Amino acid sequence: MIIRKATKKDLKSIAEIFRIESVKPPYNKKRTPEKALNRIKEDFRGNDIYVASVNNKIAGFIMVSVDSGIKSQLWINEIWVLKKYQGQGIGKSLMDEIEKIYKKKGIKIFELVAHTAKGGALDFYKRLNYHADKSMVFMQKRMK
Repeated sequence: MIIRKATKKDLKSIAEIFRIESVKPPYNKKRTPEKALNRIKEDFRGNDIYVASVNNKIAGFIMVSVDSGIKSQLWINEIWVLKKYQGQGIGKSLMDEIEKIYKKKGIKIFELVAHTAKGGALDFYKRLNYHADKSMVFMQKRMK
């Protein structure tokens, strides 16, 4: 496995991973290939994206950005790994690489939002020693 910074040539593969994996529960986000690609192209301009490649095929990616208000804080915006590669350490390797790169750049706080679905992302992040920040709460209001 190779982890490297994404290039424009990678965007279609990244968008396809995003589209395929985010349609599944608990996310349930249905996107056309075109909408997924447009979203990834837009995000590519303001975020850093790294890909994990297995046998020259992109198996997953991570998208991060330095907080504009707190320069020592990094937001992990997206991390997706194709189902057939999950459980092989690719997500962990992506997280480890990001932590290594950005720690050298002076980042002291790594933040993310995780879905609370049992057995999903929350458990993954807990295994990597991420902890719930009780100083804030994620809130929403659904309009009818």
